[in-house]
Amino acid sequence: MGFSRRARDVGVAAAILALTALIVARLEGETGQTITGIARAADGDTLTLEGHRIRLLGMDTPEMMQLCKRDGVDWRCGVAARSRLAEFLRAGPVTCRTRGKDKYDRWLARCETAASGDLGERMVREGLAVAYGDYEDEEQFAKAERKGLWGSEFDLPQQWRRMNGRPQEVAHEGERGVIDGILARLGLD
Repeated sequence: MGFSRRARDVGVAAAILALTALIVARLEGETGQTITGIARAADGDTLTLEGHRIRLLGMDTPEMMQLCKRDGVDWRCGVAARSRLAEFLRAGPVTCRTRGKDKYDRWLARCETAASGDLGERMVREGLAVAYGDYEDEEQFAKAERKGLWGSEFDLPQQWRRMNGRPQEVAHEGERGVIDGILARLGLD
C-alpha cells in the first residue's frame, strides 16, 4: 500500500511539473516578437501599431480624464501625456519588442523611435509618466527638476484609478518572474 501511494504522489508531482512546463512554454511563446511601423497614441502609455494595442512597460501615466493642479489651476495631465506620446510617434516608425500580454490582451512592450529613443524612458524623464517597475533613475531626475507631474499636485495613476472606481493596472506579466506569470495566468495572483 505504501508503494502505490508513493507512485501516486510521484505521478501527481510529474503532472504538476508537466502543466507548469506547458504554461511556461506558452508564456515564453508570447515574448520576443518585434513589431515595427507607424503608430498612434491611444493614451499616454498605450499605442496602436500594425493593428496591435501595445502597453508600454515599466511606466504608468495619468488616465485621460485625470486632472492635476499646477499653480492652483486644473491641468489635463492625462491628455498632456497622450499628446506628448503622440508627438514622439509622429517622428517616424516605432519599433516595439514584446514581452507578453496583460489582462486586457494588450502586448506589453518596450518601444523606441530613431528620433526619441526609448519611449517609456522619455515619458518618465519628462515627468509625464511615473516609474512602474522600471525607469526609477529617470523618475528621480524628473522629480529633482520638477518636470511635468512633479511640478504639480497629482494623484499617482494607480491611486486615481482606485479613487475613481476604475480598473486597476496590475504589475505587468512581462516584468514578473515565471512563477508570478503562471499564477497570474491561473488567476491566483
